[in-house]
Amino acid sequence: MKTIALVAHDNKKKDIVEWCDFNKGTLSRYSLFATGTTGEMIIQNTQLRINLLKSGPYGGDMSVEQ
Repeated sequence: MKTIALVAHDNKKKDIVEWCDFNKGTLSRYSLFATGTTGEMIIQNTQLRINLLKSGPYGGDMSVEQ
């Protein structure tokens, strides 16, 4: 299964949530990873399954899946 990482700057979190909601049918076919705050917002608004990493300021945007 292919993987998609979802990361958004604070000023773009609302935009990525809207984009994910619009594309949730397609996104649901992928393994999704997101930084903490962004991921939580996406989950709450779309019910997509997302693997949460640490929030960006705590290194989540630099995490690597091994």
